[in-house]
Amino acid sequence: MMNLIERFKAREVKAKDVFYVAKVDKKTAREMVKKYHYLGEKDFMYTVAYGLHTKDNDELLGCAIFGVVGGSIALKGWFGVDNKHSDEYLELTRLVMSPNLNGCNATSYLLGNAIKQIKKELPSVRAIISLADNGLHNGAIYQACNFKYYGLTDRKTDFFVMGCEGKVKRCGSTKDKQGVWLPRSQKHRYLYIIDKDVQVKYQEEKYPKGNGMNVKPTCCDGTKVVYDKRYGKYYTCPKCSSVFRELTKEEVENHLNKNN
Repeated sequence: MMNLIERFKAREVKAKDVFYVAKVDKKTAREMVKKYHYLGEKDFMYTVAYGLHTKDNDELLGCAIFGVVGGSIALKGWFGVDNKHSDEYLELTRLVMSPNLNGCNATSYLLGNAIKQIKKELPSVRAIISLADNGLHNGAIYQACNFKYYGLTDRKTDFFVMGCEGKVKRCGSTKDKQGVWLPRSQKHRYLYIIDKDVQVKYQEEKYPKGNGMNVKPTCCDGTKVVYDKRYGKYYTCPKCSSVFRELTKEEVENHLNKNN
């Protein structure tokens, strides 16, 4: 006999009969991100988080995390306001779900119900931003939850420096430093408007088509190898590899052959 989740995935029962959505603390939210999100332990802004729990055994299977919008530049770009209005806007900083629930509407159920609770519990919030990496997906979940679409962020590049404070990270000055310039992933801009009087500076556009999956990373075309033409050196891709280091010619060939 199928359990409740299997019956839900087979569309025999509805999400509301299997799950409930309730607040979770930051520690619990962080554990879910580490477990299921591709950004792993990378920090995120947190104001409030909601979890998707099973009704039968109270298992936590997903989490929607909301934080303040990232700085005055973002607020000004979106709405033409400064940090004095920061409590009026939230950003969906992480959205995670157990892989066991891929391909069903559990994520939209979580996000939709989280927004309903925000409307009741945080009445000052006028709109919710979400950014979807166009190298990973087109934001179909936001389309399903009635977010409006405002195109892609501008094209930008970052310089990744070898040995910058002992970490793989972006650094400002690039003079006489070994490293590589790589294109930054563009993001699809989505916005859920709560207060209909919100003024948005970006132009609304039609939803992007398709699911956007299986797109090769713009940093290295999926090879995990990048090239610095200034010094004629090859490195592991700092965006796709856990270690950023110089590669020998033999290692470059092995990487390219492995990923072809």
